[in-house]
Amino acid sequence: MYCPRNSERTGRKTTLFLFATTGVFALWEGRGSGCASLDTGQKVQCLRRRRLVVQAARAGTPVPTFGSLMQNSKQSPTEGLRATVRFPLAAAAGAVMALCSAAAAAQSASMSTTVVTAARMPQSLESVTADMTVIDSTEIERSGAVGVADVLARVPGVQITRNGGPGQATSVYLRGMSNQHAVVFVDGVRFGTQEMQGGAVWATLPLAQIERIEVLRGPAAAIYGSEAMGGVIQIFTRKGKEGAPQPYVEVGYGTHKTSKAAAGISGGVNGLTYALNLADERSDGWDVYPGNQWSPNPDKDGYSNSSLGLNLGYKTGIHTLDGSLRYNRLKAQYDQSPAPFDDFDIVKTTTASVKWAAQWTGSYRSVVQLSHTDMDTDRHTLSPESAEGRSAGLLWQNIWTLGEHRFNVDYERTEDRLKTDYAFTKNTDSKRVQNAIALGWGWQTGAHSFNAHMRHDDVRDQKSKTTGGVGYGLQINDSLRWVASAGTAFRTPTLYERFTGQSSPDLRPESSRNIETGLHFEQGQNKLSAVVYRNKIRDQITYDWTSATPCYCYRNWEKVELTGLTLSGSTQVAGWNMGGSLDFMQPKNLENDKLLPYRSKRMLKLYADTQLAGWTLGSEAQLYSQRQADVDNTQQLPGYGLLNLYAERALGRDWRLLARLNNVADKDYAPSKGYASAGRTFFVSLKWTPH
Repeated sequence: MYCPRNSERTGRKTTLFLFATTGVFALWEGRGSGCASLDTGQKVQCLRRRRLVVQAARAGTPVPTFGSLMQNSKQSPTEGLRATVRFPLAAAAGAVMALCSAAAAAQSASMSTTVVTAARMPQSLESVTADMTVIDSTEIERSGAVGVADVLARVPGVQITRNGGPGQATSVYLRGMSNQHAVVFVDGVRFGTQEMQGGAVWATLPLAQIERIEVLRGPAAAIYGSEAMGGVIQIFTRKGKEGAPQPYVEVGYGTHKTSKAAAGISGGVNGLTYALNLADERSDGWDVYPGNQWSPNPDKDGYSNSSLGLNLGYKTGIHTLDGSLRYNRLKAQYDQSPAPFDDFDIVKTTTASVKWAAQWTGSYRSVVQLSHTDMDTDRHTLSPESAEGRSAGLLWQNIWTLGEHRFNVDYERTEDRLKTDYAFTKNTDSKRVQNAIALGWGWQTGAHSFNAHMRHDDVRDQKSKTTGGVGYGLQINDSLRWVASAGTAFRTPTLYERFTGQSSPDLRPESSRNIETGLHFEQGQNKLSAVVYRNKIRDQITYDWTSATPCYCYRNWEKVELTGLTLSGSTQVAGWNMGGSLDFMQPKNLENDKLLPYRSKRMLKLYADTQLAGWTLGSEAQLYSQRQADVDNTQQLPGYGLLNLYAERALGRDWRLLARLNNVADKDYAPSKGYASAGRTFFVSLKWTPH
């Protein structure tokens, strides 16, 4: 199921009902202290803490057990909090019902959005049987966000956790699946790491260079292979178009001395297109880890993020060539060593790719893409460490369109390498090669849409996997569409999990089975969707702190199950664009019958914007129910809510002003256990784009 949005208001995510936020925030706010999560996004800090314990032991310092530290920071849940959480959810349900009533009286309209993520090739959004969201450049700019993860936080079914502010370790949970269960692509190139538990390093993605984001919720391993268990996030950077050169310059400044400077130029002539983009973002930050019990260090933890992106394209006859080069340097400060030592990481990422597409006949098209990614990490702590990741990829797609049928046969090869120089784990120089064959079929006839995919991944020195997926869509009438799909997926262990001496001898790849069904309704400016899903995961890899020496910390959980319902909708009333989403989820570890850490069982997101005296004025709200901070559910973080406001105005022909006020109520909440949020922040930017 998907939630398409009208192009003239795509991306305007602000509050649907301002009255609902005022009282609700007071009930959902939360504070936290103590240790970070043991889950994926927090793994860096977990390992840093283990190293601190070893350091203390070597120095003769008494070392508390991890269990006692957890107990000391325990925060008892109360029935009062549970009761207050129910109230805003009732209000949310009413909001969604109000959207339903408005939609019933509207006129019908058609959809024309084209997406590429659902089948790894262009297709109309109305033929997609997966649950998708599209974020365009307007939404990205108005978000005022400083990171890609912050933009994704506004998407239905998405929740993020972070060890403090931008630049810190960040996890994106897609339908409750962890960071390593969502495969990320940038311009068609897989973007991830083989360090720790894998997944994208979100802080290194330059938001200023991004034009569009497609989010597919649900498994897609039959198309993309390993890691696509929770979904796929496809990022498209700014590209050139035929025409005169189009430059732009943007500058911004805000709280915590946060600054942004970006510039670029794009254009094209005689089939050649180009786009060059430069960006620099930095902030003094704040003390992100006041709950540090091992080595308190109350200094400010800021970041700087510099990036360069170059895209070239050339089209002649039946051939299209595209090339891209991206470089990013992130310096992020954090707290690991005792004061006055200043801990920081420097992460350098370089990605290059070349793609050749050819329309050989009216019915046959091929695509060949070569890519290479380097990711180097240097950790400047009392015990310096480093890691070097290399990834090379080859994709060869063959696509046939025969009447109403479409077939594809794809070959993909990925080569990964990881070299580590760590103080307290086994250093490695490890490699992995994956070869895959994927088959796909799609058929759209009348009111019916069918698709089926199958893929076999041969992983050298590891267990190979075969995955599949099927989907069906029925256009019931001009306004109502029903979809259903089922699929299997897997994730092979990262090189870090396998080769740093921390894995169980029988560590196995993860596997999952997902089924889902949904309805979506669209009439004129009114859209509604409802999707229900169940995802069963076997052998999910977890980091077990209770493991005995030698450390067989990475082991398999027997069973995990995530079930949920996502409601979303949008409408226009009296000049206001309004909408929102409501998620209900049950994320269970069936091995111990506990909730998975850092997943809220309920999420509510609302937005509204309007035009007034030449200004675009908008607001947005995000509300999250309580979360567990550990695998045994002995520590609970209260729910919280955020209200953000923004204003945008054209200043003459070529200038635009954007101002944002985030966390209006200055709520003190814990993005992760023991970590601090930014509080109320203000940011203003000015952009020049000559016409």
